[in-house]
Amino acid sequence: MRLLNVNTNVLEVFLGLDVPPYAILSHTWEDEEVVYDDFANEKIEHTTKRGWYKIHQACAQALKDGYDYLWADTLCIDKSSSSELSEAINAMFNYYRNSTVCYAYLSGLPDVALEESRWFTRGWTLQEMIAPREVMFFDKTWTFLGSKSSLLDRLHSITGVDSMVLRGGSLGLISVARKMSWASKRQTTRPEDTAYCLLGLFGISMPMLYGEGSRAFIRLQEEIVKEYDDETVFAWKRGAPMAYAGLFAQSPADFADSGHIVPCQSTSLRTDPISVSSRGLRIVAPLQKLEDFEEPTFLLRLNCKHVHFGMRRRERVGIIVAKPFGIGHVYYRIRTNETPNYMPDFVQKELTTIFGLKESHIQDLKLTNNCGFWVRTPPVWPQGLEFEFLLAYPAENWDSRNGMFRRNWLSEDKRPFSLIFRSGGRTDDENYSYFVVSLGTMDLDKWWSRHQMWCGVKFYPAWGSTVEKLAEEAVHLTPKALVKGRDQEASDEGMGVTLMCYVQMEVVYGQHLFVADLHTKLVEHTGVVGIAECVKLPNLRSGESHNETDFYIWDVTESTVTLMAVCTLTLRVLLRKAGTPGIATY
Repeated sequence: MRLLNVNTNVLEVFLGLDVPPYAILSHTWEDEEVVYDDFANEKIEHTTKRGWYKIHQACAQALKDGYDYLWADTLCIDKSSSSELSEAINAMFNYYRNSTVCYAYLSGLPDVALEESRWFTRGWTLQEMIAPREVMFFDKTWTFLGSKSSLLDRLHSITGVDSMVLRGGSLGLISVARKMSWASKRQTTRPEDTAYCLLGLFGISMPMLYGEGSRAFIRLQEEIVKEYDDETVFAWKRGAPMAYAGLFAQSPADFADSGHIVPCQSTSLRTDPISVSSRGLRIVAPLQKLEDFEEPTFLLRLNCKHVHFGMRRRERVGIIVAKPFGIGHVYYRIRTNETPNYMPDFVQKELTTIFGLKESHIQDLKLTNNCGFWVRTPPVWPQGLEFEFLLAYPAENWDSRNGMFRRNWLSEDKRPFSLIFRSGGRTDDENYSYFVVSLGTMDLDKWWSRHQMWCGVKFYPAWGSTVEKLAEEAVHLTPKALVKGRDQEASDEGMGVTLMCYVQMEVVYGQHLFVADLHTKLVEHTGVVGIAECVKLPNLRSGESHNETDFYIWDVTESTVTLMAVCTLTLRVLLRKAGTPGIATY
């Protein structure tokens, strides 16, 4: 620990238990702060900076109160050292707790009332008010305003922090939701500090990872779950309801209305603790099926309750969760602006193991409320028979960065998604050939409506119209056969290539997702693989396939056609009927 000697204005380092009594400074950061590098560099005249005034006054106050050392975060932490910064942040609460006195500098006073001071709006000053044994408040002219003990009732009214806690009582008696509610209206300059400034209140230590953004607050809640058997951590509400969310809050602001929720005794035989896994939060709890929802939806019963005037002794709090696609064990939260009450049953309810969807998965891909098809495997075409990817339809649903179609489940648009591939090496637009892959879902019944997918593949030789018309045609493409289940496949042949599409539901990034894999293969011929002579079939037009055999016309001139056939015998019979001589096979 680095301390400023107020007699010599020299920074000294103390290790372990060899730390002398010291005063500590609490303030809000402003322009021209005196930082460690300024103080350590003799060439920098730090005393001319605006931030030196409060440090100078705090040193003078410490001398007056009989202390030889002062700690201030601006100059006692070398922030260029990530290890020192991490150590200091994890130990910050104890720095304030172990100080003999804290000087709180409220730079906005007396220009504003105490209640309007910026000091009460900052994240870091919450623990700086709670942790010290005593806090002495000063205005911008270093005029004494009062102490924590003398201003106890006003501080409780301004901050909502319990008087018992302000007097030095145990934080372990306070619910997770209540502690979070104290920070719900406070801000920090860096988003990570929203979590880091609360470590001491929960007695949590964790690595500092500046740059992780809001993920820091999720990590804090994961650590809380490991440390506390307190389900009020899930009893948050969000003012604007989200279509879906994880089980963790996004910020302390979500706990603004949860300050009166407390943990209570379990009414079920729940013995498994809540745990954090790669699949999300693992919770073993009773689920209550809720009706009148389009998807399988449940009330997750929490072991906590509201404490208020007129409360019902047995009433408990729950949250509403849904199961994506109605399958699996992964759940996410919906109706985030509600924490419904419930009355426990006297008959023991069956316990269900669920996994709460990980917030990092939601924040990244945001798949849960979307009908999504991910083209996991794009086609690799045989050499010399390449088709280029032309377009995805509808274009507004195509996420080109991830190769994925997205559409909200509640959308009225029920068109299938289509991928169009165009043959290469052509100069005449009307002679392009196309493969079209269509992907969609079908409403078979209530339980299958959200995860019965289908796929279709069709080859269009020498399409004689615009690509836009082809896209409109693809909308009406439906599967030739559909097996009720999770896996489907479809294929078609053209220009000597078979394009196969497989679709199935997979767990991708913690979420259920329709996945399409596209594969190609050269057509394998058992007999006739070509025709040596030109064959005149005047009744067949460009783009047609004969209805008596399995072959396609794939190249057409004005009076001749070249055929690719699968069966030698069928082709020979067909051509004999047409009176066609001179068939040579090889």
